[in-house]
Amino acid sequence: MVPREARRFQGDRAGFVTRFVAAGIDYAIVTGVLLLLYLGVAVVAFAFNPLSFNVPRAPFLVFLGIWTVIAWTYFATAWATTGRTFGSRVMGIRVVGHRGSIMRPAGAGLRAAFCLAFMPGLFWVIVSNENRSLQDTVLRSSVIYDWTKRAPERETDER
Repeated sequence: MVPREARRFQGDRAGFVTRFVAAGIDYAIVTGVLLLLYLGVAVVAFAFNPLSFNVPRAPFLVFLGIWTVIAWTYFATAWATTGRTFGSRVMGIRVVGHRGSIMRPAGAGLRAAFCLAFMPGLFWVIVSNENRSLQDTVLRSSVIYDWTKRAPERETDER
């Protein structure tokens, strides 16, 4: 059920601040997952060699690469299944395709890659008359206010 105060915004495209906060929550989650993986590696290294344990080290680009894989998997899976990540759920928004339905897995994966490869594309929302990021404009997706629990149907190729 949509809160009474939110009903007039239901289905409208979300603005920059809402999307930015949701992205911040999601990036914090992805970073937390990376830190837990790192801690797991350290615990395993300690378990196998406790007497001469050294904290595992890796180049920054390795951490960045792993973070990117985790983030891509998190975003693509969320957008292809329910249309929302945890941050989106907290902020009451959902990613939908150009017909207003859940994106197909390929489209969700492409959008996730585009969002990660060009994060500043989100700032396009500020100047866009349609509240669309650069990624939304190119891929014909939208981020809408949606407080309902049930996701819309998945996009099909039928017209």
